[in-house]
Amino acid sequence: MTPARLVQPSAKFHESWLESYDEWGTLNQDGSAAFVAARYDLDLRDNSDFAEWVHLLHELPKKGFQPPEGLANQSTIWVVEDDAYLGAASLRHSLANDYLTEVGGNIGYGIRPSARGRGLAKLALKGALQEGRSLGMDRVLVTCKQPNVASARTIEACGGVLESVRPPESFAADLGVTEAIRRYWITL
Repeated sequence: MTPARLVQPSAKFHESWLESYDEWGTLNQDGSAAFVAARYDLDLRDNSDFAEWVHLLHELPKKGFQPPEGLANQSTIWVVEDDAYLGAASLRHSLANDYLTEVGGNIGYGIRPSARGRGLAKLALKGALQEGRSLGMDRVLVTCKQPNVASARTIEACGGVLESVRPPESFAADLGVTEAIRRYWITL
């Protein structure tokens, strides 16, 4: 077994990605950018739709690519081990809307439930930070829900400085925030 590594999204991980999807039980997987597929009405269980989604993930970081309204250009990396998809991180190149500015931040990351507790979230976050450096970003906002102690520790281990913990009522009602959010800045 080869150690976990970061790779560009690839359609060859379709079967393993589906297994991860079944573990999560939702398309709402932190860092995966699966919501992009929903915006394009793609069924990620279908091989050709999955390949189209992977193609979109390769297009999203390009300066000339115009993402759908409400989305930002972003880079997505996957955490894999051999042929197994384990998780992902997405770096949004800007805080393009109120949701990202207040709640989502520049970076989202997530590890499939069966692969947690192995330091893979830290690997994913470090990869996203490196991508931010390569793009010339000065600092990034990384957030997590207040009760997510593991994520808070990961962010702090990667240099996150806590700006604030905001209760859900401090956000606009249309942002759909139901838990307090920990907001961290990481200088690149």
